Amino acid sequence: MNKTFWNTWLSYLSPHYNTCMSCGKKAALMKRYPGICETCARHIPWITQIICKVCGREQYCPDCQRKSATQRYFMFNRSAVSYNDTMKAWLADYKYRGQERYASLFGQIIIEAYQKMKQEMNRFYQKAWTIDVVTFVPVSEARLIQRGFDQAAVLASHLATYERLPYRSLLVRQRDTVKQSSQGRQARIINMKEVFGYALDTPQWLTAYRSHSLNILLVDDIYTTGSTINNCAKALMEAGHLHGINIQVFSLTWARS
Repeated sequence: MNKTFWNTWLSYLSPHYNTCMSCGKKAALMKRYPGICETCARHIPWITQIICKVCGREQYCPDCQRKSATQRYFMFNRSAVSYNDTMKAWLADYKYRGQERYASLFGQIIIEAYQKMKQEMNRFYQKAWTIDVVTFVPVSEARLIQRGFDQAAVLASHLATYERLPYRSLLVRQRDTVKQSSQGRQARIINMKEVFGYALDTPQWLTAYRSHSLNILLVDDIYTTGSTINNCAKALMEAGHLHGINIQVFSLTWARS
């Protein structure tokens, strides 16, 4: 047998070593979580114990206890991970530094979060919980041009494809806003008022289901105060009301801050 054959055979038997995009070390990268090593995968801060049943936070949530929170248009939110320093670094690399290799990793994380959410909903409703369509929180045109992609749309599309669920862009951003990350709680809420509306063809598209009620899964990258999710859910419900369709919006985000 020649040298080329043996090199090929040995490379097949040996683990594939590459640079982990999280820690930067040379290591065997995982198939389940693309782009990172096993050590980094073990440190993903999964949300495993939910304290606030509304927003999915793993600790007491003052936002959901406020009187203003009673005007909620979404059913509840669930998130995959806690937004710690490592997750902030991942998202910054993905959104702002063009590291699109993170897309597959984030997609796998959101898929696992959805499967966990589905199990919880099946227990809560005591029947099979189903989603009729997956949609997402859209970025502005300016940020879409700047980044070259919409991170929430990528997450939603990845999830819908894997789970074989209908996927559609149902919302539009009606005006640009100051970055939420630079705002305090009250400023975030004011900042997001009347920002989102439903797309022009959304009401007509919803009627194609010929159903009096629809469950919509709204996907975004981060849940902070819930103002973004709430405004999007309100717009979707308004679209449904035009044709007498009861819309229930469930939210799933990659991280909970």
